[in-house]
Amino acid sequence: MKILIISDSLALGGGAEKFAVSLGNEFQKNHEIYHLTSFDDDPKYDFKGEYLTFKEDRSKNILSKIKNFFIMSYKIKRICKKKEIDIIIGVGEVANFRAILSRYLFKNKVKVFASHHLYPETHRINIDRIKFLYPKADKVICVSKIIEKVLNKKYGLNNLLTIYNMINIQSNLKNADNSPIEKYKEILAEKFVFISIGRLSFQKGQWYLIRSFKEVTNKYADAKLFILGDGDLKSPLTEMILDLNLENNVFLLGNQKNVYPFLQMSKCFVLTSLFEGFPLTLIETLSMDLPIISVDCKTGPRECLCPGLDLDEEINYPYFGEYGVLIEPFEKKWKSSKDKLNNKEQILSDLMIKFIEDPNLRNNYINGLKRAKNFDKNLIMDKWEKLFTE
Repeated sequence: MKILIISDSLALGGGAEKFAVSLGNEFQKNHEIYHLTSFDDDPKYDFKGEYLTFKEDRSKNILSKIKNFFIMSYKIKRICKKKEIDIIIGVGEVANFRAILSRYLFKNKVKVFASHHLYPETHRINIDRIKFLYPKADKVICVSKIIEKVLNKKYGLNNLLTIYNMINIQSNLKNADNSPIEKYKEILAEKFVFISIGRLSFQKGQWYLIRSFKEVTNKYADAKLFILGDGDLKSPLTEMILDLNLENNVFLLGNQKNVYPFLQMSKCFVLTSLFEGFPLTLIETLSMDLPIISVDCKTGPRECLCPGLDLDEEINYPYFGEYGVLIEPFEKKWKSSKDKLNNKEQILSDLMIKFIEDPNLRNNYINGLKRAKNFDKNLIMDKWEKLFTE
């Protein structure tokens, strides 16, 4: 079969982008793959298949955005006809909308599978589009069960199926044996290092992590925090690090093609996202048997780290789950370096200190590989292939 995977970009650093590449690389073994992106950003993840791009105008003018939306949907139909595409897989809301509209409005006769990667009510502006367009997809693939539940109960959708994000465990373990950047190797080997991975954006809430970590360094001056990722908040986060005198403790390392050596040599992973879908970084971290502290945000962390916990159950924080520790979600609000720590940030600080001081606690959470096997590529790809043959 010929499969067209549509996404914003294949740029290094994004979780959805990595999902698109991983899916395409696995499909390439049995199918003919085409990647279509809105933005031609570099550097890219290593992908297989033919690459196509819209080179979309990034104007923020609302009329230009609407015009682009319909133009891109028509172009999708033309590409499908020219390449004789059998199946479209959309990655993310905008890609899903365009793919579905290309069939609904322009009579594009292909199967359309829309993959939804964020909590549905994150962007309120998309609610009406979801209600109108998603029922017209052959299937809406949800990356977590709670996303499927919300789309069913609140949006009345029935063409839903949960297929989790996937990892290649054997490849991860092999990549972990490579050496990280030489100038950070000594720090990773000798100090207690916390690590976080994610785009430097409002969604990821890294300012809460940096502010909380300041309290950790007040007690343990040699503690380190590595943050892998790049994005719009790099400058304000860098300024915060300087304001808090953390330039020798907190390192913004940018996008890294291979994150696994950093994970393997760190002592604890921390996620402070304000919202998610099903964080790929948590699965990657689990495969490295690294202890995890994560916010219990909408959606994904609870489902990933505490599979035995009901999705809607009220809990007390911090919650010491089977595969990680959940903390209370943070407010969707920027905090400056001058603001006093709130109670949630203080709990995170105390918890990080506890992970430094208590080896028994750390040992309790060196069990992630067992959970990670539930997301191995062989299991996940079987579900995708079954979907194609139904």
